[in-house]
Amino acid sequence: MFDLLFISSAHCTQELLAKEIEELGVSDVRIGHYGIFVPKTMDNVYLVNYLSRLANRVLWPIAQFSCRHKEDLYQESRTVNWDAFLTVQKTFAIDANVSHPHLRNSLFAAQMLKDAICDHFWEKYEERPSVNTKKPDLQLHLFIHKGRATISLDTSGAPLYKRGWKQEGGIATIPETLAATLLKLSGFTTKEVLCDPFCGAGTLLIEAACIATNTPAGYFRKEWGFLSHPDFDQNRWLEIKTSWDAKRIPCPSICAIGADKDPNMVALSQKHLQKTGFSKQVLVCKSEIANFKPPCLPTLIVTDPPFGKRMMQSNDLIACFDRFLKVHCLATPFAFLLYPSDKGAQLERNGMRILKRWPLTHGGLDVSLFCVQHAN
Repeated sequence: MFDLLFISSAHCTQELLAKEIEELGVSDVRIGHYGIFVPKTMDNVYLVNYLSRLANRVLWPIAQFSCRHKEDLYQESRTVNWDAFLTVQKTFAIDANVSHPHLRNSLFAAQMLKDAICDHFWEKYEERPSVNTKKPDLQLHLFIHKGRATISLDTSGAPLYKRGWKQEGGIATIPETLAATLLKLSGFTTKEVLCDPFCGAGTLLIEAACIATNTPAGYFRKEWGFLSHPDFDQNRWLEIKTSWDAKRIPCPSICAIGADKDPNMVALSQKHLQKTGFSKQVLVCKSEIANFKPPCLPTLIVTDPPFGKRMMQSNDLIACFDRFLKVHCLATPFAFLLYPSDKGAQLERNGMRILKRWPLTHGGLDVSLFCVQHAN
């Protein structure tokens, strides 16, 4: 697999990702564990990083070797031509994913690789590059599984759910990649009017607006790991970016509506809409779901209601959601609800009929996207 890029994705989304990447015109897509493989070309690096709504990272392997003991990791890493990727003036960081009987700690494995890199430069120049975990010049990824180690350049840099428009910090919100997954599974198209009655920071709404306007996933993002790749071609990158930017289309009417009871979240979502230029295509208001009256008739309901520590009394939440569907969502016979996987019975006890479910993960929790039909 050394001649292939690895594109990582969330659990249970590999097939969705593979279909998305094929639709972008990438050929020879292979499904793997927690991601897919595609041919190792810079065009694919540019395309997937800029256009994929579902991918987490795009990894470019630079070294693979047998790794039975920690000494193997250090010694083999010393043989890599690090001068092709780093200088002593640049910074780097390492993200490690390790499954190994002698290297069970990913932080320890990352430290071993860091030592090998620094010792390589010290031996040649008596200087070392520095580590910068927040904003490195070079992001590396170390993967060790079944006695094989792979060192890759992370061509994404920051994970791809960071689209470039969301305010960092504050309350945890649904990742943009998960929001895109929900919209893909629910069948959202440019003809729909999406409604999210628990809209939070507006992630689902803005992802929907991006899809409706054919806006590339990375349109608002400025920084990429591939900018420091030794094969980076500025002209080719701008050619690909410009060609896809030209395919954006206007949204002639309202494409999404949302509400949230928290005025701070409503203000944040409106700030995000202003930043992305979607404030006229997406409407957001402050309202609890029990009192929310959509300003126009929604045709598709997709939502990530509060659960876990954010949850109000769950039975009350589901009952309110059911009433909302019956009163205000007559244009669609069903809705899509991201909810804990083990709470399906709770939905049914409150009168909802589960038509389908897709297992996913959210913040380390096992969740499912439930397609539900409201009670009569």
